[in-house]
Amino acid sequence: MKALKDIRVLDFSTLLPGPLTTLMLVDAGAEVIKVEKIGGEDLRRSKPFVKGHSLLFSILNRGKKSIELDLKKKENKEKILKLVKTADVVVEQFRPGVMKRLGLDWKTLKKINTKLVYCSISGYGQTGRKKLIAGHDLNYMAESGLLSLSTSKDGTPIIPNTQIADIAGGSYPAFMNIVLGLIKAFKTQQGSYIDISMYENLIPLAWLGLSHYFKEKESPKKNTLHLNGGYHRYFIYETYDKKFLALGALEDKFWYKFCEIIKAPKDILLEKEKNFIIIEKVQNIIKTKTGKYWKRKFSDEKNVCCTLVEKVENLIYDPHLKEKKVLTERKGLLAKIPTVINDKKLINKNKQKAPLLAEHNYIINDL
Repeated sequence: MKALKDIRVLDFSTLLPGPLTTLMLVDAGAEVIKVEKIGGEDLRRSKPFVKGHSLLFSILNRGKKSIELDLKKKENKEKILKLVKTADVVVEQFRPGVMKRLGLDWKTLKKINTKLVYCSISGYGQTGRKKLIAGHDLNYMAESGLLSLSTSKDGTPIIPNTQIADIAGGSYPAFMNIVLGLIKAFKTQQGSYIDISMYENLIPLAWLGLSHYFKEKESPKKNTLHLNGGYHRYFIYETYDKKFLALGALEDKFWYKFCEIIKAPKDILLEKEKNFIIIEKVQNIIKTKTGKYWKRKFSDEKNVCCTLVEKVENLIYDPHLKEKKVLTERKGLLAKIPTVINDKKLINKNKQKAPLLAEHNYIINDL
């Protein structure tokens, strides 16, 4: 049985945070009805396109239903209110106050559905002096301090190649709290209001920098801590052909095995010198061979914690992922990305496509 079978979700969200949240709900068996503005949500128009459809939209919205309507029209609002009576969850991602102006806020909807779990995802939350400030993933990371912890050699913050605030600060906390809200509703017959602040949810990710600050009264500098590039056992080394090895040999047994494989001299093994000197000596050894050579050497040993830095396209060809069928291809294209739901028996396994705009308007037309 699917964990969230018979759970109905009304999804007013767009782009990444909310849609990834509701994608996980789909995988757990929920029915997700995507409420889109006239013309469809913006991600439908985002490149790349495959057969006229946005690949990004398709990946994040598979298995959902789509209704298209103007929420500012009174008759459409009445249809949504009728639909809310049949729903278990509402997910919205507007700026604070928008749903209230539309007459679809938590206080209004809980009067007609007392068991409703209502989740608002926003940059800074529904309260506080920053609540109305516009922002995107990069802005929340900047204000949380995370960007300052990842910089180039000259100290310039590096833009990550994934949306950490949207996913780790928005989608995952939203999914977890929605499930908790559903459990509460099942036990108490009472709904919940969930206020997801992507900015605030990034704070746990800054635990290393914060702990250093409270001890030293200053932010950590690059390459000064054990886990930020200041430790020879936890470092990225360059190979002969400009590939990179990620070493995470924190425990002694892993460090000793690493030294054995690279045939490190005794002075490196015993770590009698300062970190930066050991790093330089290890780097000189690693740079004598290619990435392919080191990958082969370390692949034969399970107890070393040393891996080649791979390109993202290599995920498609990873034998481990292929064996477990983690990534699904269809006609040479990525058909779906995996979500974090672990119990495969509870996952909705239907190979569903993303909906066409207004494909399921019959749901509201029949109300």
